[in-house]
Amino acid sequence: MSYEKGFIKYIVKTPLTLVGFASMYIFGGTILTIFHTISELFSGHFVNAFLQYFLFSALPPTSISQVVVQVAIGSSIAGIKWYVAMKNRQFRSYSF
Repeated sequence: MSYEKGFIKYIVKTPLTLVGFASMYIFGGTILTIFHTISELFSGHFVNAFLQYFLFSALPPTSISQVVVQVAIGSSIAGIKWYVAMKNRQFRSYSF
């Protein structure tokens, strides 16, 4: 199987299991929290940065779409990390 097929299978099939769904939900939530907090910090709104951090990390999602977005982002980023790690492993295994 090619790495590209593995990448697609990783992104699609991981959230279909209970453990994979929970893992991608948590990972996606972490990525979104970091992204929103850093964007507020760079804009100079420190109180908004604190509120964004609190809203995205401490409070549960209020709609199904927020859950789906978190899982999709987590699965996509984790899939990219998997793809890069597998490509790097391939190149290191042939070096002497």
